[in-house]
Amino acid sequence: MRVLIRADASPAIGSGHVARCLTLAQELRRQGADVAFACRRLPGHRLEALRAEGFQAFELPECYVGEHPELGIEAPLPWQADIAALQLALASQPAFDWVLVDHYGLDHQWQSAARQWAPRIAAIDDLANRKHAVDLLLDQNFSGSAQAYSGLHDASCRTLFGPHYALLREEFRRPPISIRPQARRLLVNFGGFDAAGQTHKAMLALLDFHDLQVDFVAGSGNPDWQAMQALAAERPHWRLHSYVKDFAGLLVEADLCLGAGGGTSWERAVLGVPTLCITVAANQEANARLLAEAGAHLYLGACEQVSVEQVRQALSLLLGNPELRHSLSRRARELVDGRGVQRVAAALLTAVLRLRPATVEDARLLFEGRNAEPVRRWSQQPEALEWPDHVRWLEAAVNDPQRLLLIAEIAAGAVGVLRYDRQGVQVDVSIYLFAEHLGLGWGRTLLEQGEAWLVRHWPDVQRLGARVLAENQVSLTLFRRAGYCQAPCEFTRVLKEHLDD
Repeated sequence: MRVLIRADASPAIGSGHVARCLTLAQELRRQGADVAFACRRLPGHRLEALRAEGFQAFELPECYVGEHPELGIEAPLPWQADIAALQLALASQPAFDWVLVDHYGLDHQWQSAARQWAPRIAAIDDLANRKHAVDLLLDQNFSGSAQAYSGLHDASCRTLFGPHYALLREEFRRPPISIRPQARRLLVNFGGFDAAGQTHKAMLALLDFHDLQVDFVAGSGNPDWQAMQALAAERPHWRLHSYVKDFAGLLVEADLCLGAGGGTSWERAVLGVPTLCITVAANQEANARLLAEAGAHLYLGACEQVSVEQVRQALSLLLGNPELRHSLSRRARELVDGRGVQRVAAALLTAVLRLRPATVEDARLLFEGRNAEPVRRWSQQPEALEWPDHVRWLEAAVNDPQRLLLIAEIAAGAVGVLRYDRQGVQVDVSIYLFAEHLGLGWGRTLLEQGEAWLVRHWPDVQRLGARVLAENQVSLTLFRRAGYCQAPCEFTRVLKEHLDD
């Protein structure tokens, strides 16, 4: 699969769009996809960094005719000029399977025009303020919802809303921090550029916290960099970083964090780092407010409305209240599990998912997949398979004209298995995913593609049925959403496992 990502970075835009797209690109590459970027050569661009990561990066102009650079990041770009620049950059490129755009200045007009390079278009949004002409729409924020995007996309568009889909790098999938009775370490981070100057404000608020170890992360392009260097040089308990290779490692060392309301919100949440949030852009405010209402962080407000004294007082409150820090940590971890990027990658990779009939050569693959504990847990027969029995079963299954056994695959390997057992015009369906693909949304695609295969193979079939354990809420939800109607409950009571002699 080939994917083109269109995103930009600059002091005005920030680095978050390219950063989260890079996270997705790395996961897609791990799954066998070929990913390229198209970015404008704005001040603070990330073209060289993307190439250093091994991705092809097409360079677009810094400025277009008719553009007004003084406008904010949500101002529309001259989309025709952007499309024309892409036409030049991609002139000798083969087609892509997806074009993914993460840009506030590009809307449905650009998305429609981009179909000249791919049959499928995806968009990442945070604002819910413009129309989309896409096949897949992602908003990883707590504020992302079907209601917020009502009327902004076609009914056929697949939507991925909420922090369940947060694009987090693999290094953030680690145990959460422990909440200590006395907080000893603070991390301050307002993004790669911090054009709003909030890191310097935090320093001024922390001048009297002599027992607190503080890490400040801000790029050397920060407008207050020299002043911050001077303040940090006088305080041995402060460390000022212009670049951090292992940001996740720095986060897990912290007892609490002071930061903005962008994508780093989810990095802090998955690790359970109690957070004091100050938003630095209007598009962060709704999400920050909703997270505060959910008890997942403390929100002081927009940066221009927050004083140095307010920051000082709020930090004092958090430092001296381990119960509050524990509550914030627990609630934040309930929202984010760290597997969002795998779910988004799976949604894109469904475009290249292929089904094939199983053969006896698949015996080992199916044996190990079916014997995995997370798969057996919800099976009608949860006992571990024995190899000789399994081989005999598989040989019979692939030669049974009333049974259809299909394996779903992507470039990286097998995803899951479908089994159809026919009894006249009724077919019973059974599905399981290989353990590493559980919980990522693959089930829906397997059922859809399997049903299409079934109609071609057995066109006279009239009904599909499935048996699901009552406790298996994931599968119950899957089949309901796939259009299956649940029959009345069946109750069974076992009086004795074995009769006494």
